[in-house]
Amino acid sequence: MTCVSQCVTAALATLILAAPCAADPIVGWRGDGSGLYPQAHPPASWDTDDGENILWQTEIGKGQSSPIVSGDRVFVTVEPDRLLCLEKKTGRILWTKESGYAALPAGTKVPEKGLPTAAGCGYSTPTPVTDGRLVYTSHGTGVVAAYDFEGKREWIRFIDRPPESEYGRSASPVLAGGKLLVSIGGLFALDPKTGNVLWQTLEVHPLFGTPIVVKVGDTDVIFTPSGEAVRLADGKVLAKKLAMAKYTSPVAADGVVYYAGPPAIALKLPARADEPFKPERLWENEDLEGEYFASPILHGGLLYCVSNSGVLLALDAKTGKIAWQKEIEIGSQSGMPGVESANVYPSLTLAGKYFLLGNDVGQTLVLEPGKQYKEVARGIIGKGSAACPAPEGNLLFLRGALKLCCIGAK
Repeated sequence: MTCVSQCVTAALATLILAAPCAADPIVGWRGDGSGLYPQAHPPASWDTDDGENILWQTEIGKGQSSPIVSGDRVFVTVEPDRLLCLEKKTGRILWTKESGYAALPAGTKVPEKGLPTAAGCGYSTPTPVTDGRLVYTSHGTGVVAAYDFEGKREWIRFIDRPPESEYGRSASPVLAGGKLLVSIGGLFALDPKTGNVLWQTLEVHPLFGTPIVVKVGDTDVIFTPSGEAVRLADGKVLAKKLAMAKYTSPVAADGVVYYAGPPAIALKLPARADEPFKPERLWENEDLEGEYFASPILHGGLLYCVSNSGVLLALDAKTGKIAWQKEIEIGSQSGMPGVESANVYPSLTLAGKYFLLGNDVGQTLVLEPGKQYKEVARGIIGKGSAACPAPEGNLLFLRGALKLCCIGAK
């Protein structure tokens, strides 16, 4: 198993988040965490080899984090600790900032041995998040920082917690309810304005996926990939071991939280977040085989999941039964003759009426969601990465091995 497969976020359906005003939408990993971009309408095909629908390509460097778009800016992190801001229209790099140990306030105690072990996976797998005013980064080094859109650092801090995996950290920061959530050797809620710790819950053990925040009655509740339910207001752990997804992130809609572990599990939430907090397990499907690094999407009553061995499944969201499944015909770890060896790392993404399924060698299937498998087109960007696609209006931003690509109709 490759080091990236251990750390990629796979290392979140209408996810009910504690939302800001419409003028300043929160944008982070997979947009609002669901992977759904219903208002986006990028082209259905692209190819960097012949320039088809490629508006620009900018050399940015290595990293596994996904780009995020806010206003006329695109933000992306690069190894080991850099944040890049690009102009959306042209791809021009406007500024670069470093958030390494050297940037920490004087007197900050950092590990004597230097950077923690990341087994070659690097330190910039977590995707930034922004509220339209500041952009927040969290790195595998334990450093968390905030910058304004002109590159001025508002604050930077070090969370001194050892990595819980030898393969590094990949959970992305989340903004919700006036708090910045980071998964670094526990679950921390920081004040977005100052970086001060508001609460910490060390009994929550981060995996590789990113937590989601769901409204339960009048209460914001965090659901972690390791199966805890945590009250956002104060960090109180309401429940443990509800489910587990080692690499992927849960998704939620209509009072149900879904995990694609395997197994796949659906939890019906109670009307209120009273204690004891006991979600009902609606169903569990143990037919998912292999490893799942790509996080699922929930759309049209189906939960779409894809394994690293290249099997795409559509599960009935009400029953958990497999509606259909298909061996995809792009690179994966299937071992099938004629199929290129690749990893299905990028999480599933819905862009308007199509959903995107990609791998780490730059191949993307453009599919029509529904009751049967239907391929519409394909996209190629050459060398790929583990990053998720970032649709924005009529554009699509895709990260390659060293470049960031902007896709739009030409």
